[in-house]
Amino acid sequence: MPNQPERFRDTSLPIIERVKDLLSRLTIEEKIHLLSTHQLPVERLGIGEWYVGQEVARGYVSREKTEPSTVFPQPIGLASTFDPNLMEQLGEIAGEEARYYHRKDPKGHLMLWGPTVDPERDPRWGRTEEGYGEDPFLIGEMTTAYTQGMAGDHPTYRRVIPTLKHFCANNNEKERINCSSNVTPRTLREYYYRAFEASIVRGGTGSMMTAYNELNGVPACMNPDLKTLVKKQWGLEFIVTDGADFSQNVLAHHSHATHAEALAACLKNGNDVMTDEADMVAAAARDALDRGLLTEADIDRAVGNSLSGRFRLGEFDGDSCPYNTKPAETDTLLHRAVNRCAAMEQMCLLHNRGILPLQLQPDARVAVIGPLGNENYRDWYTGVSSYAVPILEGLRQQLGAENVLFDDGYSVVALQSVETGKYCTVSADGTLRAAAEQIGERETFLLHDWDFGSMNLRACCNGKYVTENGTYQAVSDTPYEWFIREWLKPEPYGDAMRFGSWHDRPMDIALQPDGTLRAVSHGKPTPDRLFRLVPVEDGVTRAAALAKQADVVILCLGNHPMQVARECYDRPDLELPAHQKNLLRAVQAANPNTVLTVVSSYPYALGEAMELLPAILYTTHAGPELGNAVADTLLGKNNPAARCPITWYRSAQDLPDIMEYDIISAERTYLYDTVEPLFPFGHGLSYSSFVYRDFTAEEKPEGMLFRLTVENTSQRDGDEVVQLYYRALHPRVKRPLRQLCGFQRVPVPANTAVPVTIFVPWYALEYYDVTQEKMLVEQGEYRFSAGASSADIRQELECTVSGEVIPPRNLSHSICIKNYDSKHGIEITLRFSYRKNDWYGCTNDWGGGFTFADADFAGYTKAELWAAAPCSQAGVAIYAGEQQLGSVEILPSRSMDDFQLYTIPLKPYTGQADLRLEITGMASVYRIQLG
Repeated sequence: MPNQPERFRDTSLPIIERVKDLLSRLTIEEKIHLLSTHQLPVERLGIGEWYVGQEVARGYVSREKTEPSTVFPQPIGLASTFDPNLMEQLGEIAGEEARYYHRKDPKGHLMLWGPTVDPERDPRWGRTEEGYGEDPFLIGEMTTAYTQGMAGDHPTYRRVIPTLKHFCANNNEKERINCSSNVTPRTLREYYYRAFEASIVRGGTGSMMTAYNELNGVPACMNPDLKTLVKKQWGLEFIVTDGADFSQNVLAHHSHATHAEALAACLKNGNDVMTDEADMVAAAARDALDRGLLTEADIDRAVGNSLSGRFRLGEFDGDSCPYNTKPAETDTLLHRAVNRCAAMEQMCLLHNRGILPLQLQPDARVAVIGPLGNENYRDWYTGVSSYAVPILEGLRQQLGAENVLFDDGYSVVALQSVETGKYCTVSADGTLRAAAEQIGERETFLLHDWDFGSMNLRACCNGKYVTENGTYQAVSDTPYEWFIREWLKPEPYGDAMRFGSWHDRPMDIALQPDGTLRAVSHGKPTPDRLFRLVPVEDGVTRAAALAKQADVVILCLGNHPMQVARECYDRPDLELPAHQKNLLRAVQAANPNTVLTVVSSYPYALGEAMELLPAILYTTHAGPELGNAVADTLLGKNNPAARCPITWYRSAQDLPDIMEYDIISAERTYLYDTVEPLFPFGHGLSYSSFVYRDFTAEEKPEGMLFRLTVENTSQRDGDEVVQLYYRALHPRVKRPLRQLCGFQRVPVPANTAVPVTIFVPWYALEYYDVTQEKMLVEQGEYRFSAGASSADIRQELECTVSGEVIPPRNLSHSICIKNYDSKHGIEITLRFSYRKNDWYGCTNDWGGGFTFADADFAGYTKAELWAAAPCSQAGVAIYAGEQQLGSVEILPSRSMDDFQLYTIPLKPYTGQADLRLEITGMASVYRIQLG
């Protein structure tokens, strides 16, 4: 073989042939070292070291200050632009900058991790800022464009390979490593899976990362749908990677006893690359091969998918790949201009009683107040920008520094030891020591309290944050690491408090004999562990006094994206931090001309602010152009047109438990929720006013074509986001109350009417029919609505849509219990059987039942039921509607999925009715068939 030509380097051959040739040249040991994200070199074949994975949520992410990139607004903000054309431009920038850094270090940088497309059915999720909202159609359209821009349009080569995250039903951080998201096949296919499908089938996505969680009991990294659906039906071309969950199958999920067994399950179900340490993955692969759990063909399939991606990226092809030679730059003036456009387009005007845009006299004084006024924070999945403009700077650049006042609203405190009575002072090297008898500048700190145990102290003497660095020191520029060492977790104790450290395990901050502070193991609240926060100056009072001096106040509130809610931490509530709510009330009382600017990674419950304030402008942490975009919007240079891609609720009380993933039965998201929100999905105001008319529909072979006219009736040019929703009026099953199926961001000049055409492809109207186990368009009457939001409908029409007539369920075919139409009982769930590599239904001790609607009973005389009773005897009764046809006792079994076949005599019944299985006791049911 070594003497044969290296066909894998022949660019005239199809890539599939080149991959086969390279696989034939690799030893099994070399192959197993290509199963991890750190792929070792094969020097004898001239194959270099390779790394899979580089974050790209907000553009190319490097956290090195020497590697600047264009930092986009947070994805939840990009989603609010409703502008796929912009998304494609941003994708091109991200891809080009990845190529730029790849040339500096050609070991990777091209298999990018992002975008995150998990549908956000709960705004308390800690990673809300990473996603694109709650609607799968919007997510799909926006990320399809983004991935197309990243990947490029060459027929053979890819600029980069985007990797979707995190498949799937991944919308909570609490216990994410071993929790199970329990959903029905309908919810999976119509909601969670749909968001992933779009950019794989129609965009530039080539790879996918699985989630940490389980899906109805099976770890996501070994979900059989990876192979049968994502690869075989959707056509995912390259790799599936596990998102660091491989080792957790043994350590957290306990799905398998050994890493070898877990690796075999992952690879056989469609996973290809593991993010654990390369040596550990290789050891598991050797063990699996030795034990016969894997074959070399299994290894070849996974490694072949990975190599295919490397070929498409031009790794082996030199100048034959145009992306290897095309100029690539980073942080260019063009990139900055597009990014400023993105920051402006994601400005969302939530509320306005006419105060915006600001009409200021030449000598007007503006006060910027609040903790977000002079900050431009980064979140974890953020690159390093070469510049960053906070809101204060943006306004001062346009209005003059002398006309823009500022106060952050933070209170000033001193930290006093209960044991000694002395105050903590900041030494020359930043070390804190409880050594001062009096309070001076070195004994004062700005108190940053974000609630929920996230508190920071920032030394007034040097502007540095107090951080744990062996001892506690005021030496940190900003809280920004995977572990936030600046966290002080307060716990009240009488008139004092003790502080936990940044560790997510019991730790206390304790006074040492030399006066320094250290983190120690959690213990009794002895005096050395107790401190007092002594008030020095009240920030709310100070800010209110400043507000009185201004003609208008820009109140900047929101979140710190590295604290409270982020990866690993969900948000307990939707409320603003208590300090910020107090600031809002005081500033408004001092100056009613207060505009609230919310800078946040997620929605808040702002009902009180709506009542008190004349305007609310929302922006995400929008990157370096944040301050410029806010200033342009407040002053009317930018006419806002963004729309909420996620519902803003009035209260967390309007939400079910964060672990409730079945949006249909729980009536979650704007699709099913009947509770009136604060700001509905699609909401967003403009400085212009628009009228809709002449709404028509026409059926085409590929979908529905809608036309309407939108008129700008104001004196100001503006963009209008026309949104198209539909509802099936007489569906077979429960369908959404309204569902987005098309949208278009349309520039409309002042006093001008423009025609708008929106094409709705058939896939946008599909739902998952459990009787046939496929997505389809149901024939029938539909209502289509055009509007400015899901609740602001301007035009409607009803028409008959061609599609499939859903036949009665055929009971002579074997029916998997997971495909039920409805269920009843307490804790009725789907679980996964590794024996069957499939899901089954189960009840607990209280029993319950499953219903299969519209079944065709053809005088059947028996039923064959696969069932198990893992605790003790259970019973199953079979009904046609309300008529019982037969029953059986399920004998105790060895396990939940030790299914036995039970043949049940039935009373003949002819006609159409619901098939009901009524279960008493704890039982597992897998399949049923009548005959």
